[in-house]
Amino acid sequence: MDDAHAGWRLDMCVAALVPAVSRSAAQRLIDAGEVLLDGRRRPQGFRVPGGATLEVRVPATPPRESPRPSAGELDILFEDDDVLAINKRPGLVVHPGAGHQSGTLVNQLLASGRSFSILGGADRPGLVHRLDRDTSGVMLVAKNDAAHIALAAQFKDRVVAKTYLALVLGPQLPDQGVIASDFGRRPGDRKQFTGRVRSDRKAITEYETVARADLCALVRVRPRTGRTHQIRVHLSELGHPIVGDRVYGRAYPRPGSRPESEATALREMTRHALHALAIRFLHPRTGVSMEITAPLPRDYRQLLHAVFGDAPEVAALTASPGD
Repeated sequence: MDDAHAGWRLDMCVAALVPAVSRSAAQRLIDAGEVLLDGRRRPQGFRVPGGATLEVRVPATPPRESPRPSAGELDILFEDDDVLAINKRPGLVVHPGAGHQSGTLVNQLLASGRSFSILGGADRPGLVHRLDRDTSGVMLVAKNDAAHIALAAQFKDRVVAKTYLALVLGPQLPDQGVIASDFGRRPGDRKQFTGRVRSDRKAITEYETVARADLCALVRVRPRTGRTHQIRVHLSELGHPIVGDRVYGRAYPRPGSRPESEATALREMTRHALHALAIRFLHPRTGVSMEITAPLPRDYRQLLHAVFGDAPEVAALTASPGD
């Protein structure tokens, strides 16, 4: 191991040096005795000395019941032998889990008859990242192991650049800004996250305001890091929760808000108004820089039209394919 990682925590070193292993997975491997430093087991937070020898054993994924294929049309934005880029619809769960054993994106991928990488496990074929259930937009899927390794390394090294659109409550945002914080699970509720904790996990979110109305603003968001729920948390803790987000902050305008027409339109959004608009990455085989953009879904387009009308700064975003 080179000296570039000297002084790093052991779990951070493992995550940095093994592309297909996340930091949480690295911590599990360390606890299970699968990581040796100069032949010895060390705790997660042990500071790695320069010139140390690091051994990491990644056990074979235990067999699980493979998800069953299920019908569902994939909205394909790009495809070749290595990468599939899809426009995930809102409300679609990405992979099977508690309460969602069928009807997920993974079930649809399997039903398509394509082959995908299984480095992430047979139950998550090709998945190198994910979107929340209610978040729509572009997702990349690896069609072979080499593509998976290359894309996973780009995500880990922050080579991948993602752009989101978020409609937030309150028009008083600056024209642009950067939100930087520690990041971790919220004390007392392990299912939620917050930037108001002391943590060695950092989160950075850039944003710029695209348009303002009386009760809300449309912002373009570029996360520099990829923490779970990062955009939702950062915007909410900035004082501008995403419209429709019932988990982080107030989801809708307060009763009696004016103008009533705008308040009514915002209350009709039944999920959080967050869309993964574009993703830029290096093609895993050719190294060519690519950017793929996902059109807004119908509910989002209708909401923006109801709030902003034909405002030119929004019109290009709300145009449906073929317009």
